[in-house]
Amino acid sequence: MRISVVIPTLNEGRALAEALRRVRETAAGSSSVEIIVADGGSQDGSEAAASGLADKFIVEVPPGRARQMHRGAREASGDLLLFLHADTRLPEGWAAALESAWAARPRPCATAFSLRFDRDGRFYRLIARAAAWRNRLTGIPLGDQALAVSKDAYFQVGGFPPVPLMEEYFLIGKLKRLGPVRILREHVITSARRYEKNGRAFQALRNLFITVLFYLGIPPRILAGMYR
Repeated sequence: MRISVVIPTLNEGRALAEALRRVRETAAGSSSVEIIVADGGSQDGSEAAASGLADKFIVEVPPGRARQMHRGAREASGDLLLFLHADTRLPEGWAAALESAWAARPRPCATAFSLRFDRDGRFYRLIARAAAWRNRLTGIPLGDQALAVSKDAYFQVGGFPPVPLMEEYFLIGKLKRLGPVRILREHVITSARRYEKNGRAFQALRNLFITVLFYLGIPPRILAGMYR
């Protein structure tokens, strides 16, 4: 199974080279991994940072994570699409874990890894635990959890819509009729920078509030304005 890793970026040059090296190093020697950087028009040298590490560097402007990931999916040659944030680190042996999960029956409609943060402490353990509860309650993993979808199924349901926020909710909502969502026991490590920048309690409450408003039918464009 060939895996296409699609990384949406916008001015992530500082983290991008490390993220790309990490993908290669943790693929456990797999030669069937393709890396695509879907950039939103960065001005910080992101393309230079990706040189020699990414198989493809494509630009989709105006920027928008959903649009960028969809463009990356269109350029992908793999059987499986793995959507990875530049500030999220994959676990050791992630490619083998995905291959095992996608060989299981019933075949999942999507997979994601369990979540941890790059900061220690009770607060971040609680947030990671809350994410696990949220996965069980909604059946929808966070974008930080490295969502994987078969390429055929992705395009069968139309892929990510061009929304400014909550794109995984729309995609998984369409995919669920094709099979279960499986959360793998292996953990990705994602950055806590937004919590540290905006305030831990504020960021956590804002995330919760926006999720509730989404389920109440508030349009993503309004939610995106609140988030930013």
